[in-house]
Amino acid sequence: NGCRSILNTMASSLVLLLQFLPVIISICAVLVYLRLSALGLSPITFDLPDLPTLEADNRLANVAVEKIGEGDLLYPETLVLTPDEQCVFATLGDGRIVRIETPKSAAELAWHTLVRTGGPKIYGKSKDATDREDSKCGRGGPADENNMEAKCGRPLGLWMSSRASIDPDFKPKRQNDDIDEDVLLVADAYKGFIMVTDIYGNESKMHTLATRENTDPPDHKFSLLNGVVQTPNGHVYLTETSQKFQRRRIFYAVMDGGPTGRLLRYRRETGVVEVVAEKIFMANGIALSHDEKSLLIVSGVRILRFDLESEMMDPTPFVEAMPGTGDNIKAMDQLPNGKKMKCYWAALGGPYRKPFSLLKFVSDKPWIRSLLLSIVPYRKVIDLIPKWTALAVYDEEGVLIETLRDDGTMQDENGEKKGVSAPWISEMEPVGDYLYLASWYNPFLARIKKH
Repeated sequence: NGCRSILNTMASSLVLLLQFLPVIISICAVLVYLRLSALGLSPITFDLPDLPTLEADNRLANVAVEKIGEGDLLYPETLVLTPDEQCVFATLGDGRIVRIETPKSAAELAWHTLVRTGGPKIYGKSKDATDREDSKCGRGGPADENNMEAKCGRPLGLWMSSRASIDPDFKPKRQNDDIDEDVLLVADAYKGFIMVTDIYGNESKMHTLATRENTDPPDHKFSLLNGVVQTPNGHVYLTETSQKFQRRRIFYAVMDGGPTGRLLRYRRETGVVEVVAEKIFMANGIALSHDEKSLLIVSGVRILRFDLESEMMDPTPFVEAMPGTGDNIKAMDQLPNGKKMKCYWAALGGPYRKPFSLLKFVSDKPWIRSLLLSIVPYRKVIDLIPKWTALAVYDEEGVLIETLRDDGTMQDENGEKKGVSAPWISEMEPVGDYLYLASWYNPFLARIKKH
Protein backbone atom coordinates (compact mmCIF):
# COMPACT_ATOMS: atom_id res chain seq x y z
CA ASN A 1 0.00 0.00 0.00
CA GLY A 2 2.88 2.35 0.83
CA CYS A 3 4.52 1.81 -2.56
CA ARG A 4 1.19 2.28 -4.31
CA SER A 5 0.67 5.55 -2.49
CA ILE A 6 4.11 6.81 -3.51
CA LEU A 7 3.48 5.84 -7.13
CA ASN A 8 0.13 7.60 -7.12
CA THR A 9 1.74 10.74 -5.70
CA MET A 10 4.49 10.65 -8.32
CA ALA A 11 1.94 10.14 -11.08
CA SER A 12 -0.12 13.07 -9.84
CA SER A 13 3.02 15.27 -9.71
CA LEU A 14 3.98 14.26 -13.23
CA VAL A 15 0.51 15.06 -14.55
CA LEU A 16 0.65 18.45 -12.80
CA LEU A 17 4.10 19.13 -14.24
CA LEU A 18 2.93 18.23 -17.74
CA GLN A 19 -0.03 20.56 -17.35
CA PHE A 20 2.25 23.48 -16.43
CA LEU A 21 5.11 22.54 -18.79
CA PRO A 22 3.92 24.78 -21.66
CA VAL A 23 3.69 27.68 -19.21
CA ILE A 24 7.18 27.00 -17.84
CA ILE A 25 8.62 26.76 -21.37
CA SER A 26 6.88 30.00 -22.36
CA ILE A 27 8.25 31.81 -19.31
CA CYS A 28 11.78 30.53 -20.01
CA ALA A 29 11.48 31.58 -23.66
CA VAL A 30 10.39 35.08 -22.64
CA LEU A 31 13.26 35.34 -20.16
CA VAL A 32 15.76 34.21 -22.82
CA TYR A 33 14.30 36.70 -25.30
CA LEU A 34 14.48 39.56 -22.81
CA ARG A 35 18.06 38.68 -21.90
CA LEU A 36 19.14 38.50 -25.54
CA SER A 37 17.39 41.79 -26.30
CA ALA A 38 19.23 43.45 -23.42
CA LEU A 39 22.53 42.20 -24.88
CA GLY A 40 21.60 43.24 -28.42
CA LEU A 41 21.70 39.64 -29.62
CA SER A 42 19.48 37.97 -32.20
CA PRO A 43 21.40 34.83 -33.26
CA ILE A 44 20.89 33.58 -36.80
CA THR A 45 22.20 30.61 -38.77
CA PHE A 46 25.48 31.31 -40.53
CA ASP A 47 27.49 29.30 -43.01
CA LEU A 48 30.91 27.88 -42.20
CA PRO A 49 33.09 25.60 -44.35
CA ASP A 50 33.90 22.00 -43.52
CA LEU A 51 36.53 21.47 -40.86
CA PRO A 52 40.04 21.07 -42.30
CA THR A 53 42.42 18.32 -41.32
CA LEU A 54 45.51 19.55 -39.49
CA GLU A 55 48.68 17.55 -39.12
CA ALA A 56 50.22 17.25 -35.68
CA ASP A 57 52.64 20.08 -34.92
CA ASN A 58 53.54 21.14 -31.40
CA ARG A 59 56.84 22.86 -32.15
CA LEU A 60 56.15 25.86 -29.92
CA ALA A 61 55.33 23.75 -26.85
CA ASN A 62 58.93 23.42 -25.66
CA VAL A 63 60.20 26.80 -26.83
CA ALA A 64 61.27 29.23 -24.11
CA VAL A 65 58.91 32.22 -24.06
CA GLU A 66 60.16 35.57 -22.77
CA LYS A 67 57.44 37.77 -21.32
CA ILE A 68 58.23 41.45 -21.85
CA GLY A 69 56.56 44.25 -19.90
CA GLU A 70 54.17 41.97 -18.02
CA GLY A 71 51.53 44.12 -16.34
CA ASP A 72 52.48 47.18 -18.43
CA LEU A 73 52.49 46.18 -22.11
CA LEU A 74 48.88 45.09 -21.77
CA TYR A 75 47.19 43.06 -24.51
CA PRO A 76 49.35 44.14 -27.48
CA GLU A 77 47.32 43.67 -30.65
CA THR A 78 49.52 44.81 -33.54
CA LEU A 79 53.25 45.36 -34.10
CA VAL A 80 55.02 47.48 -36.72
CA LEU A 81 58.77 47.19 -37.17
CA THR A 82 60.76 50.16 -38.47
CA PRO A 83 62.85 49.53 -41.62
CA ASP A 84 66.10 49.78 -39.62
CA GLU A 85 64.71 47.31 -37.04
CA GLN A 86 65.73 49.62 -34.21
CA CYS A 87 62.26 49.80 -32.73
CA VAL A 88 58.79 48.29 -32.85
CA PHE A 89 55.53 50.18 -32.43
CA ALA A 90 52.68 48.42 -30.63
CA THR A 91 49.01 49.07 -29.92
CA LEU A 92 47.96 48.20 -26.36
CA GLY A 93 44.77 47.30 -24.53
CA ASP A 94 44.96 50.37 -22.25
CA GLY A 95 44.65 52.73 -25.20
CA ARG A 96 48.35 53.46 -25.61
CA ILE A 97 50.59 53.27 -28.63
CA VAL A 98 54.18 52.64 -27.59
CA ARG A 99 57.61 52.64 -29.18
CA ILE A 100 59.74 49.70 -28.06
CA GLU A 101 63.50 49.83 -28.50
CA THR A 102 64.78 46.42 -29.64
CA PRO A 103 68.27 45.53 -28.40
CA LYS A 104 69.17 41.86 -28.30
CA SER A 105 68.99 41.58 -24.51
CA ALA A 106 65.51 41.48 -23.01
CA ALA A 107 66.91 43.18 -19.91
CA GLU A 108 67.79 46.22 -22.03
CA LEU A 109 64.38 46.52 -23.67
CA ALA A 110 62.70 49.86 -23.04
CA TRP A 111 59.52 51.45 -24.27
CA HIS A 112 58.09 54.93 -24.53
CA THR A 113 54.41 55.95 -24.73
CA LEU A 114 53.57 58.01 -27.80
CA VAL A 115 49.88 58.67 -27.17
CA ARG A 116 46.78 57.24 -25.56
CA THR A 117 43.97 57.33 -28.09
CA GLY A 118 41.45 58.23 -25.39
CA GLY A 119 43.51 61.30 -24.54
CA PRO A 120 46.56 62.00 -22.34
CA LYS A 121 44.50 62.34 -19.18
CA ILE A 122 41.18 60.73 -18.37
CA TYR A 123 39.15 62.18 -15.53
CA GLY A 124 36.04 61.27 -13.63
CA LYS A 125 32.97 63.49 -13.52
CA SER A 126 34.58 65.98 -11.16
CA LYS A 127 37.28 66.95 -13.73
CA ASP A 128 39.65 67.07 -10.76
CA ALA A 129 43.22 65.87 -11.26
CA THR A 130 42.86 63.81 -8.08
CA ASP A 131 40.08 61.84 -9.78
CA ARG A 132 42.13 60.65 -12.72
CA GLU A 133 41.14 57.27 -14.09
CA ASP A 134 44.20 56.61 -16.26
CA SER A 135 45.26 53.83 -13.91
CA LYS A 136 42.03 51.94 -14.68
CA CYS A 137 42.75 51.75 -18.41
CA GLY A 138 43.34 48.19 -19.53
CA ARG A 139 42.78 46.82 -16.03
CA GLY A 140 39.48 45.21 -16.91
CA GLY A 141 41.19 42.39 -18.73
CA PRO A 142 40.51 41.23 -22.28
CA ALA A 143 36.76 41.40 -21.62
CA ASP A 144 37.01 45.02 -20.36
CA GLU A 145 35.20 44.13 -17.16
CA ASN A 146 35.60 47.65 -15.73
CA ASN A 147 34.03 49.16 -18.87
CA MET A 148 36.88 51.60 -19.55
CA GLU A 149 37.81 50.73 -23.14
CA ALA A 150 35.48 53.19 -24.84
CA LYS A 151 36.89 55.98 -22.66
CA CYS A 152 40.58 55.02 -22.80
CA GLY A 153 40.56 53.94 -26.44
CA ARG A 154 41.50 50.60 -27.93
CA PRO A 155 43.93 50.92 -30.88
CA LEU A 156 44.01 47.75 -32.98
CA GLY A 157 45.37 48.05 -36.53
CA LEU A 158 48.64 49.90 -37.14
CA TRP A 159 50.47 50.92 -40.31
CA MET A 160 53.57 53.04 -40.92
CA SER A 161 53.18 55.61 -43.68
CA SER A 162 54.49 58.95 -44.94
CA ARG A 163 52.66 62.05 -43.84
CA ALA A 164 52.51 63.59 -47.31
CA SER A 165 50.53 60.58 -48.57
CA ILE A 166 47.84 61.19 -45.93
CA ASP A 167 47.85 64.86 -44.96
CA PRO A 168 47.07 67.32 -47.81
CA ASP A 169 48.18 70.22 -45.59
CA PHE A 170 51.55 68.74 -44.68
CA LYS A 171 54.54 71.04 -45.00
CA PRO A 172 58.12 70.19 -44.00
CA LYS A 173 59.32 71.88 -40.83
CA ARG A 174 62.05 73.70 -42.70
CA GLN A 175 61.57 75.73 -45.84
CA ASN A 176 62.95 74.08 -49.01
CA ASP A 177 63.06 70.78 -47.13
CA ASP A 178 61.52 67.95 -49.14
CA ILE A 179 62.04 65.32 -46.45
CA ASP A 180 58.77 63.60 -45.59
CA GLU A 181 57.75 62.49 -42.10
CA ASP A 182 57.04 58.95 -40.94
CA VAL A 183 53.64 58.66 -39.29
CA LEU A 184 51.51 55.88 -37.84
CA LEU A 185 48.02 55.18 -39.13
CA VAL A 186 45.82 53.72 -36.43
CA ALA A 187 42.48 51.92 -36.54
CA ASP A 188 41.01 52.40 -33.05
CA ALA A 189 37.97 50.28 -32.25
CA TYR A 190 36.19 53.23 -30.61
CA LYS A 191 38.00 56.45 -31.56
CA GLY A 192 38.18 55.88 -35.32
CA PHE A 193 40.88 56.40 -37.92
CA ILE A 194 43.84 58.30 -36.44
CA MET A 195 47.23 59.58 -37.61
CA VAL A 196 50.09 59.89 -35.08
CA THR A 197 52.95 62.26 -35.84
CA ASP A 198 56.42 62.82 -34.32
CA ILE A 199 56.66 59.07 -33.73
CA TYR A 200 60.40 59.08 -33.00
CA GLY A 201 60.30 62.04 -30.61
CA ASN A 202 58.80 62.81 -27.24
CA GLU A 203 55.93 65.06 -28.36
CA SER A 204 53.80 62.73 -30.46
CA LYS A 205 50.41 64.07 -31.49
CA MET A 206 47.15 62.47 -32.58
CA HIS A 207 45.14 63.68 -35.57
CA THR A 208 41.68 62.15 -35.91
CA LEU A 209 40.95 61.60 -39.60
CA ALA A 210 37.53 59.96 -39.37
CA THR A 211 35.09 58.66 -36.75
CA ARG A 212 32.40 57.42 -39.16
CA GLU A 213 31.83 56.45 -42.74
CA ASN A 214 30.82 59.36 -44.98
CA THR A 215 27.18 58.28 -45.41
CA ASP A 216 26.65 57.20 -41.80
CA PRO A 217 24.36 59.41 -39.69
CA PRO A 218 26.17 62.45 -38.22
CA ASP A 219 25.99 61.09 -34.67
CA HIS A 220 27.21 57.61 -35.69
CA LYS A 221 30.59 56.35 -34.49
CA PHE A 222 32.55 53.31 -35.63
CA SER A 223 31.72 50.31 -33.44
CA LEU A 224 34.72 48.12 -34.12
CA LEU A 225 37.30 49.54 -36.50
CA ASN A 226 40.04 46.93 -36.75
CA GLY A 227 42.62 46.48 -39.54
CA VAL A 228 44.45 49.05 -41.68
CA VAL A 229 46.65 48.87 -44.78
CA GLN A 230 47.81 51.37 -47.41
CA THR A 231 48.10 50.68 -51.13
CA PRO A 232 50.82 52.15 -53.39
CA ASN A 233 48.45 54.86 -54.71
CA GLY A 234 48.09 56.20 -51.17
CA HIS A 235 44.57 54.92 -50.49
CA VAL A 236 44.06 53.53 -47.01
CA TYR A 237 41.77 50.54 -46.48
CA LEU A 238 40.25 49.68 -43.12
CA THR A 239 38.14 46.84 -41.82
CA GLU A 240 35.19 47.37 -39.52
CA THR A 241 34.48 44.03 -37.86
CA SER A 242 30.96 44.79 -36.70
CA GLN A 243 28.50 47.66 -36.82
CA LYS A 244 26.53 46.12 -33.97
CA PHE A 245 29.01 45.14 -31.25
CA GLN A 246 32.02 46.82 -29.70
CA ARG A 247 35.48 45.25 -29.29
CA ARG A 248 34.78 44.43 -25.65
CA ARG A 249 32.00 42.10 -26.83
CA ILE A 250 33.54 40.82 -30.03
CA PHE A 251 32.55 37.20 -29.34
CA TYR A 252 28.93 38.29 -29.32
CA ALA A 253 29.49 39.47 -32.90
CA VAL A 254 30.71 35.96 -33.78
CA MET A 255 27.89 34.14 -32.00
CA ASP A 256 25.22 36.52 -33.29
CA GLY A 257 26.11 35.36 -36.80
CA GLY A 258 25.15 38.49 -38.73
CA PRO A 259 27.57 39.70 -41.46
CA THR A 260 27.73 43.38 -40.47
CA GLY A 261 31.42 43.97 -41.24
CA ARG A 262 32.62 46.46 -43.85
CA LEU A 263 35.67 47.23 -45.96
CA LEU A 264 36.30 50.97 -45.92
CA ARG A 265 38.58 53.31 -47.87
CA TYR A 266 40.14 56.66 -46.98
CA ARG A 267 41.47 58.90 -49.72
CA ARG A 268 43.72 61.88 -49.12
CA GLU A 269 41.94 63.82 -51.87
CA THR A 270 38.52 63.64 -50.21
CA GLY A 271 39.51 63.30 -46.56
CA VAL A 272 36.55 61.01 -45.84
CA VAL A 273 35.97 57.29 -45.34
CA GLU A 274 33.73 55.46 -47.80
CA VAL A 275 32.34 51.92 -48.01
CA VAL A 276 33.76 49.70 -50.76
CA ALA A 277 32.34 46.35 -49.56
CA GLU A 278 29.87 45.36 -46.88
CA LYS A 279 28.02 42.41 -45.34
CA ILE A 280 31.32 40.77 -44.43
CA PHE A 281 31.27 38.27 -41.58
CA MET A 282 33.81 39.29 -38.91
CA ALA A 283 36.09 41.41 -41.14
CA ASN A 284 39.37 41.45 -39.23
CA GLY A 285 43.00 41.50 -40.39
CA ILE A 286 43.89 42.94 -43.80
CA ALA A 287 46.98 42.75 -46.02
CA LEU A 288 48.05 43.90 -49.49
CA SER A 289 48.88 40.96 -51.76
CA HIS A 290 52.47 40.59 -52.95
CA ASP A 291 51.49 41.49 -56.53
CA GLU A 292 49.70 44.59 -55.15
CA LYS A 293 46.57 43.72 -57.14
CA SER A 294 44.29 42.69 -54.29
CA LEU A 295 43.57 42.90 -50.59
CA LEU A 296 43.40 39.83 -48.39
CA ILE A 297 40.78 40.14 -45.68
CA VAL A 298 40.33 37.75 -42.77
CA SER A 299 36.65 36.85 -42.37
CA GLY A 300 35.97 34.36 -39.60
CA VAL A 301 37.81 31.20 -40.67
CA ARG A 302 38.12 32.33 -44.29
CA ILE A 303 40.49 34.72 -46.05
CA LEU A 304 38.69 36.73 -48.72
CA ARG A 305 40.26 38.46 -51.71
CA PHE A 306 39.19 41.96 -52.84
CA ASP A 307 40.30 42.92 -56.35
CA LEU A 308 41.58 46.50 -56.36
CA GLU A 309 41.02 47.07 -60.08
CA SER A 310 37.42 45.90 -60.30
CA GLU A 311 36.70 46.85 -56.69
CA MET A 312 34.85 43.57 -56.29
CA MET A 313 35.15 40.73 -53.82
CA ASP A 314 36.38 37.55 -55.48
CA PRO A 315 33.61 34.92 -55.21
CA THR A 316 36.27 32.29 -54.43
CA PRO A 317 38.02 32.86 -51.07
CA PHE A 318 41.81 33.03 -51.04
CA VAL A 319 41.61 30.47 -48.23
CA GLU A 320 38.34 28.59 -47.79
CA ALA A 321 38.99 27.26 -44.31
CA MET A 322 41.82 28.12 -41.96
CA PRO A 323 42.45 25.69 -39.09
CA GLY A 324 41.42 28.40 -36.62
CA THR A 325 39.46 31.63 -36.36
CA GLY A 326 41.55 34.33 -38.01
CA ASP A 327 42.98 37.50 -36.53
CA ASN A 328 45.69 39.61 -38.19
CA ILE A 329 47.38 38.73 -41.47
CA LYS A 330 50.68 39.99 -42.86
CA ALA A 331 52.40 39.78 -46.24
CA MET A 332 55.91 38.55 -45.47
CA ASP A 333 59.10 37.90 -47.44
CA GLN A 334 60.28 35.09 -45.18
CA LEU A 335 59.11 31.99 -43.37
CA PRO A 336 59.15 31.99 -39.55
CA ASN A 337 62.54 30.25 -39.61
CA GLY A 338 64.02 33.13 -41.63
CA LYS A 339 64.14 31.37 -45.01
CA LYS A 340 63.36 33.82 -47.81
CA MET A 341 59.98 33.24 -49.44
CA LYS A 342 56.99 35.41 -50.29
CA CYS A 343 54.14 34.24 -48.07
CA TYR A 344 51.41 35.33 -45.67
CA TRP A 345 51.34 34.89 -41.91
CA ALA A 346 47.87 34.51 -40.40
CA ALA A 347 47.47 34.39 -36.63
CA LEU A 348 44.77 32.03 -35.37
CA GLY A 349 42.42 32.42 -32.42
CA GLY A 350 40.32 29.42 -31.41
CA PRO A 351 40.94 26.05 -33.13
CA TYR A 352 38.81 25.14 -36.16
CA ARG A 353 39.85 21.66 -37.25
CA LYS A 354 38.80 18.03 -37.26
CA PRO A 355 37.46 16.20 -35.38
CA PHE A 356 35.38 18.91 -33.64
CA SER A 357 34.85 22.66 -33.43
CA LEU A 358 32.29 24.19 -31.09
CA LEU A 359 31.89 27.12 -33.49
CA LYS A 360 31.07 24.80 -36.38
CA PHE A 361 28.69 22.76 -34.21
CA VAL A 362 26.59 25.78 -33.15
CA SER A 363 26.80 27.72 -36.46
CA ASP A 364 23.49 26.24 -37.72
CA LYS A 365 21.88 26.03 -34.27
CA PRO A 366 20.91 29.57 -33.24
CA TRP A 367 18.69 28.20 -30.45
CA ILE A 368 21.73 26.65 -28.72
CA ARG A 369 23.63 29.92 -29.04
CA SER A 370 20.60 31.79 -27.70
CA LEU A 371 20.45 29.59 -24.58
CA LEU A 372 24.21 29.71 -24.09
CA LEU A 373 24.52 33.50 -24.41
CA SER A 374 21.49 34.19 -22.23
CA ILE A 375 22.82 32.07 -19.36
CA VAL A 376 26.63 32.21 -19.51
CA PRO A 377 28.43 35.45 -18.52
CA TYR A 378 30.59 36.94 -21.27
CA ARG A 379 33.88 36.23 -19.53
CA LYS A 380 32.86 32.56 -19.21
CA VAL A 381 32.13 32.49 -22.95
CA ILE A 382 35.79 33.41 -23.50
CA ASP A 383 36.89 30.74 -21.04
CA LEU A 384 34.92 28.07 -22.94
CA ILE A 385 37.06 28.53 -26.06
CA PRO A 386 40.13 26.22 -26.18
CA LYS A 387 43.43 28.08 -25.83
CA TRP A 388 46.42 27.50 -28.08
CA THR A 389 49.23 29.39 -29.79
CA ALA A 390 48.92 29.10 -33.56
CA LEU A 391 50.21 30.76 -36.73
CA ALA A 392 49.32 29.58 -40.24
CA VAL A 393 51.67 30.33 -43.15
CA TYR A 394 50.27 30.41 -46.70
CA ASP A 395 51.99 30.72 -50.07
CA GLU A 396 51.02 33.23 -52.76
CA GLU A 397 48.26 30.92 -54.01
CA GLY A 398 46.65 30.43 -50.61
CA VAL A 399 48.08 26.95 -50.04
CA LEU A 400 49.00 26.15 -46.45
CA ILE A 401 52.77 25.77 -46.08
CA GLU A 402 53.00 25.12 -42.35
CA THR A 403 51.63 25.96 -38.95
CA LEU A 404 53.51 26.85 -35.78
CA ARG A 405 51.56 25.67 -32.75
CA ASP A 406 51.44 24.96 -29.08
CA ASP A 407 48.24 22.97 -28.60
CA GLY A 408 48.50 23.01 -24.81
CA THR A 409 48.72 19.22 -24.70
CA MET A 410 52.28 18.88 -23.40
CA GLN A 411 52.64 17.44 -19.88
CA ASP A 412 55.09 18.16 -17.08
CA GLU A 413 57.00 15.55 -15.07
CA ASN A 414 53.91 14.94 -12.93
CA GLY A 415 51.71 14.18 -15.91
CA GLU A 416 49.84 17.49 -15.64
CA LYS A 417 49.17 19.62 -18.71
CA LYS A 418 51.68 22.47 -18.90
CA GLY A 419 49.23 24.86 -20.49
CA VAL A 420 50.06 27.46 -23.12
CA SER A 421 52.61 30.18 -22.28
CA ALA A 422 51.37 32.74 -24.82
CA PRO A 423 47.86 31.80 -25.97
CA TRP A 424 45.72 33.43 -28.62
CA ILE A 425 48.27 35.42 -30.56
CA SER A 426 46.94 38.20 -32.78
CA GLU A 427 50.10 38.33 -34.90
CA MET A 428 53.76 37.38 -35.07
CA GLU A 429 56.58 39.74 -36.10
CA PRO A 430 60.20 38.75 -36.88
CA VAL A 431 62.73 41.07 -35.23
CA GLY A 432 66.39 40.06 -35.58
CA ASP A 433 66.87 36.60 -34.08
CA TYR A 434 63.43 36.63 -32.45
CA LEU A 435 59.76 36.25 -33.23
CA TYR A 436 57.60 38.68 -31.28
CA LEU A 437 54.13 37.43 -30.35
CA ALA A 438 51.34 39.96 -29.91
CA SER A 439 48.07 38.98 -28.25
CA TRP A 440 44.86 40.79 -27.34
CA TYR A 441 44.49 38.24 -24.52
CA ASN A 442 47.87 38.41 -22.74
CA PRO A 443 48.99 41.23 -20.39
CA PHE A 444 52.51 41.11 -21.86
CA LEU A 445 54.44 41.04 -25.12
CA ALA A 446 56.10 37.69 -25.78
CA ARG A 447 59.06 36.69 -27.86
CA ILE A 448 60.78 33.44 -28.79
CA LYS A 449 64.02 32.57 -30.53
CA LYS A 450 63.80 31.72 -34.21
CA HIS A 451 64.33 28.03 -34.95
